[in-house]
Amino acid sequence: MRHPLWGTWLTLLFIPLVVLGITSSRVAAQATVPLRVQVIYAANEPGGVDSRLGGLAVDLQRTFRYSMYQLLDAPQGSVALNQGWRAGLPGDRWLEIVPTAIQAGQYSLTVRVLSPGGQALVNTAVRLRRGATVLVGGPTHQKGVLIIGITVPQ
Repeated sequence: MRHPLWGTWLTLLFIPLVVLGITSSRVAAQATVPLRVQVIYAANEPGGVDSRLGGLAVDLQRTFRYSMYQLLDAPQGSVALNQGWRAGLPGDRWLEIVPTAIQAGQYSLTVRVLSPGGQALVNTAVRLRRGATVLVGGPTHQKGVLIIGITVPQ
């Protein structure tokens, strides 16, 4: 036979666990992710590397192998988890970044470059740590391509 307070004890143990679960999911849902983006034009043209790219220049040259890298724009902002953040790109295109998870110090992001009509020209998922930069090769632009550098600042 069970103790008469058995159900009461289970209830008292269960309620804090449910409240804890609701609280932690609300905190995760309200988390905001700061974003810093560098929109870079890369081409095999004279011009070298834009000095404003700083230490990112080495990674660009090692990864993409163009002769010219020019910083076109450097939008920044913040966005809530599972919400979209947008920035305009040359050619009436849009960059859309959606943070989908924050786990063990890593940020998971969905990155899309959208055409003027809303079609995804680039659609990828990336993971990065705070302070790190990930480079995403984008669509063609003029005689080269756009490269998107995404950083979650420290």
